[in-house]
Amino acid sequence: MSIKTLLTIAVLLLAAILAACTPNPQPLELTPIPTLAPAGAATLAPVLQEPGTGGATSGQADVTQGAQIFQQNCAACHGAQGEGGIGPALRDSQYIQTAGDPAITDTIANGRTGTAMAAWSQAKGGLLSDAQIANVVAFLHTLQPGASAPTEATPEPARPSNSGGPGEAATLTGDVSRGETLFGQTCAGCHGPQGTQGIANAGSDDGSVPTLNPIDPTLVNADPKLFATNLDLFIQNGSTPAGTGPQISMPSFGASGTLTQQQIADLIAYVMHLNGVEQQ
Repeated sequence: MSIKTLLTIAVLLLAAILAACTPNPQPLELTPIPTLAPAGAATLAPVLQEPGTGGATSGQADVTQGAQIFQQNCAACHGAQGEGGIGPALRDSQYIQTAGDPAITDTIANGRTGTAMAAWSQAKGGLLSDAQIANVVAFLHTLQPGASAPTEATPEPARPSNSGGPGEAATLTGDVSRGETLFGQTCAGCHGPQGTQGIANAGSDDGSVPTLNPIDPTLVNADPKLFATNLDLFIQNGSTPAGTGPQISMPSFGASGTLTQQQIADLIAYVMHLNGVEQQ
């Protein structure tokens, strides 16, 4: 037998020995990933702006509603345009631009200890729901440089719930000084001195009598005649606020004859004056 043949046989024997010593590979068993069943429908919070991005928020927040809530509850301290007053300016505000929505929301909801900033969350005894606070946060972003103006349609002016049209007072010239005195005697008990703070109104959706300084922005009009007509509708006919059972309703000062048409005209002139519009 030749050497070549012997070498070939040796190689084959070695291969057979190695094959006999090597365990048969077993297929790898993969543990299946369990399917997670949903625990229930999730409640989605409004998708709000991330810190420092600027511009208006997106998602469920309603900028137009936020503007109205701001005018009714915040403008007395922070200015009708967020320019500041008793409270700090919120227009072109470094805090609003950088703090992030969770921090801004917390400030509105829980207030700030040691300052005049009260807690507005209903959970803390305030007037605003979580959704309303989210709407205010969305509106505050529109006051910052480079923010896009709200795309929502301009809301229709508020109208009294009680029937009746404008009275003669809408066409008369009122006296601001007389109106101020009359306001203190007739209106301040519900709307606060100079109309800056409405008292609590349990059972109403708003939770309080609306402020008149600043007034609901849907009532304001640069045309003094239209502004006067909007105010006259409420003073003449009164209004019952929306809600399950509001304790306080707006009396019909004109229809009931409680006030004369000239007195109503004087009140209209004063309220317009408080909101920066003068009769012509």
